Amino acid sequence: MVGRSEFFLNFWEAPHRPLFSAAICCALLSIAWWPLGVRIGLPYPKFEPVVVWHIHELIFGFSSAAIGGYLLTALPAWTGKPPVRGAILKVLLTFWVSARLAMGLASHVPNAALLFLNTGYFLLLAGIVGHQLLSKGVFNKLWFLLAPIGLGFGEALFLRTTLTGSPWFSIELGHSLLIGLVLLMASVGMRAIPAFTNNWHAQNDRGNPACTGSEKNRAIVQALLAIAVILSLSGQNDLAHLTMIAAAVVLFWIMRRWQSLSALSNPLLAAQHLAFLWLPVGSTAVGIAGLFPAIYPTTGAWHAITIGGMSGLVMAISGRAAAHTPDGDMQANSGFTIGFSLVWFATWVRLAAPAFPGAPLVTLASVLWCSGWIAFAVGYLPALTSPLRRPVLSGRRHGANT
Repeated sequence: MVGRSEFFLNFWEAPHRPLFSAAICCALLSIAWWPLGVRIGLPYPKFEPVVVWHIHELIFGFSSAAIGGYLLTALPAWTGKPPVRGAILKVLLTFWVSARLAMGLASHVPNAALLFLNTGYFLLLAGIVGHQLLSKGVFNKLWFLLAPIGLGFGEALFLRTTLTGSPWFSIELGHSLLIGLVLLMASVGMRAIPAFTNNWHAQNDRGNPACTGSEKNRAIVQALLAIAVILSLSGQNDLAHLTMIAAAVVLFWIMRRWQSLSALSNPLLAAQHLAFLWLPVGSTAVGIAGLFPAIYPTTGAWHAITIGGMSGLVMAISGRAAAHTPDGDMQANSGFTIGFSLVWFATWVRLAAPAFPGAPLVTLASVLWCSGWIAFAVGYLPALTSPLRRPVLSGRRHGANT
């Protein structure tokens, strides 16, 4: 049994513990507050319009904590340096938590404080990652700095336009940032998911490995999504939507050789494959809805990316930290499996809501979402209380793939 003081000491020994925990709490509490909580009498977040708060917390709260957890967890493998721990993690999390509280009480917080707390997290994260990469000469990973730097600039512009009376511009900016997050998730997933799948195939003698796809195809996806971001920021929305559809086609082409059907028998891998699938599906849905809004609302289509792709991949990757077994393999626990299943089902319910305007499907999707994250949080507890294992997100590797 881990004592309370020992638990809090160990909590700061690895970045995935505080930052992935922060992402889990944000995913649960933000939806539990709005739209779910206000339906039972809780006060609205003190930020207007409230839908902008909802978008802000998804992009700059939930995803920023998950991105920070991933980058800082991956740093030791990239640089060979010890993991970030202790005081610097406490300062980083303090910025993040303070920003969440400030956004919830925005009408009582000076605008300058909102900007300082929200952008401070991204500046510190970029500084930590950039310093370690440059000090070790790991220049091929510097492109990861685009995530915290881009989100930091996006954060400042998002808040500035909202606080000066242009919230709808902020919503459009949020859509551009979401395309950027699709670019980040696709870039990581196109390499990581086939690698995890290959290792599992090798350990279990399951025949042909998954194909990662050619460097050319991956570069095409990255280029198309980068172009879509630029087009969206410049107001060329129709061209941006066409480009997203083109990127989705290439993603489907890459995934065709990932051995996804065989991976479904392993819950850890199934979560990765099923969550990643929402990226091309969601990009296609957003593209078609943007070109033909009479068919389906674009606001609904974005949930395929945010609920299905983004939250699913956060679960699929962060949940591996709690899946270590004594023999070095990895096995999903029931909290992981139930949590991911509920959130994946919540995606379908939320996407169905515009087709059935009289049914309380948004509420049902919110309940499923919150229930899923509660189950996932319970399953994540071993990552906080068990002995720290490294590499955090990988188990025993087969010799041929080491």
